[in-house]
Amino acid sequence: MNLPDGLFGMGWWGLGWVLYVILLLWALKTAPWYKVKSDRGAQNVLFGAVLVIILIWSLSASIGGGFSFHFLLMTVATLMFGPQFAVIAMTLALLAVSFSGDAGWTVFGLNALLMGWIPIFITWWMYKLAYRYLDRNFFVYVFLNGFLAAGVGALVAMLLMALLMGVAGVYTLDELHYSFLPYIPMIAAPEAFLNGFIIAGLVLMKPEWVSTFSDEDYLKGK
Repeated sequence: MNLPDGLFGMGWWGLGWVLYVILLLWALKTAPWYKVKSDRGAQNVLFGAVLVIILIWSLSASIGGGFSFHFLLMTVATLMFGPQFAVIAMTLALLAVSFSGDAGWTVFGLNALLMGWIPIFITWWMYKLAYRYLDRNFFVYVFLNGFLAAGVGALVAMLLMALLMGVAGVYTLDELHYSFLPYIPMIAAPEAFLNGFIIAGLVLMKPEWVSTFSDEDYLKGK
């Protein structure tokens, strides 16, 4: 879901930049750097994930009107590394696709908020709520934190993008209804499946790569 330059006025993309910078400063300040500072394996996993996200974000499909859709993978990033490192990974990926011309520089902040902040924090809070109130087992973790959180995150992000374009006067309601809104379920459902599938594979094959998952919590004695 890359927004191009030229759709929004200075007030909108300026606000996006301000909010994004605040978010990035929070991530840089509060990230658990000790987990990767002296762990070469953890560094390799993090940078490998960033490269995968860059690749996926580069494989976008244009639907006209100047914007394009692609998978986000923010749920996977959040469950693997936590919200702070997910924000940092998203920033690196967005820098790469912006340099390649697939996303606009003036709307960098808006893209970061819509494609990153929203799905990241929806995933994180759904994970925290599930951890606190629901039974901790493998299926709850994969289907709720993986499948459902990714689908909800993509759905909310795209609905807010549509709302933003409508409020800013970029498109009329009829134009959004015809050229944008019908694509939302076609993107949210595959996003849920892809993230859930990857998380299921990771917790089975490489659970040590997923910081929010532990055998003690989700498998032992179940």
